[in-house]
Amino acid sequence: MYTSNKFFRQMRLAFGRNSSPNLTALIQDACRKDRSAEIQNELDALSSTLGLPVIKQSEEELERAWYYARGQKLVRQENWEQLGLEIRQFDEMRASTTGGTPIAELLTRGARNDVVRPIELALRDRTSIPSTEGIAAYHDINRTHPKDYGIALVLAYAHIDAGWAWHDYAPQTGADNFLKTFQRHFKIAHATLNEFDAIAESAPALAAAQCAVLPGLENPSLRVVEDYEDLIDLDPTTVRHMRNFGLHLLPAWFGNYEKLETEARKTIDRTKDMWGVGGYTWMYFDALTCDAQSFEKLDPDLFMEGMIDIFDRRTDQHTANLFTAFLALTLAQPAPGRESNISRRKRLKLHEAADWIVESHLREIHPLLWSDAAPRMSETEADHSNEVSFMRGEELALRILFDRKSMTHGAFTRKSA
Repeated sequence: MYTSNKFFRQMRLAFGRNSSPNLTALIQDACRKDRSAEIQNELDALSSTLGLPVIKQSEEELERAWYYARGQKLVRQENWEQLGLEIRQFDEMRASTTGGTPIAELLTRGARNDVVRPIELALRDRTSIPSTEGIAAYHDINRTHPKDYGIALVLAYAHIDAGWAWHDYAPQTGADNFLKTFQRHFKIAHATLNEFDAIAESAPALAAAQCAVLPGLENPSLRVVEDYEDLIDLDPTTVRHMRNFGLHLLPAWFGNYEKLETEARKTIDRTKDMWGVGGYTWMYFDALTCDAQSFEKLDPDLFMEGMIDIFDRRTDQHTANLFTAFLALTLAQPAPGRESNISRRKRLKLHEAADWIVESHLREIHPLLWSDAAPRMSETEADHSNEVSFMRGEELALRILFDRKSMTHGAFTRKSA
């Protein structure tokens, strides 16, 4: 209770502070593709002053890269039996990385990269007709392993990724063929997944794929709640399921703000043993990033109470950086859409909650999470290399955290690690 009371007292005292008016300029400066020695020295000095080392590659990033490479390697070796076995075994164990990413998901992501990436590049660059030979080969493999849902997942996600590529790179005019191809890929993915029963298999990876295919189905609003509830019941530990559920309940997808609030509160009950009231917070996490009006129904005190419960249960630095970047950077400016005065007050209230995380939990900086938290200034930013994203995230984190520390006038001191 002491932590909770102190936290809310900090929020009341800090509430009303203006977000940085120069954030847009800061993001533009941080997006530079080269960095002078003078700027690097300045950033090194900020890191030292803050007492926050910048981590070149976090434990979460190392684990993700390893399992991604593992999936890719097994496909290149044509060792499909081993790949399917490992996907199913890790799924059965609900195994995840330090930051909570399901290992089965990472294996499938790496396994399909070699066929999906050429399709994405061909559509992006408009230099050639996307080839489907790779996906056709995956169909052949799947037919020889009809009872292995691990292999079926690789095929289904290959179609989902290819479908989104056709959707995302559709031209402004004459996009009908692109959208038809998008729907065709999702239809095939759906048919592939329907050969298995996620509940009977006790397979959250299958249930997650069923949710991922919803955007390509007819009338997805009729099944979005049931599909996500099944998924969360199978795997309440994985926060990405709740984050995606909340996002898909926005009006731009398959729901409305009332349904989002209702399901967020219901998720508290579904996940209380695992997250306390943190399920409410996870449900709103991505929704608040994408839609300014999603703040209208939000209970900010319950959201912050959920944060406390989350940090009581998850003390890793990936989570600390994820929330600090979200609150201090993402919420520094309105999300897309119309922001009312009520929504603005709620957003700024959450924006100030970053100080509590910095004081109590943040011990190092993970730049890629900060880069992901920044609003995109152009469509090409999605194709930035990890190196450019790292430099952008490092500069944003250090300058924003230093600015916040300066504004508190020494209101908190860093605890020893």
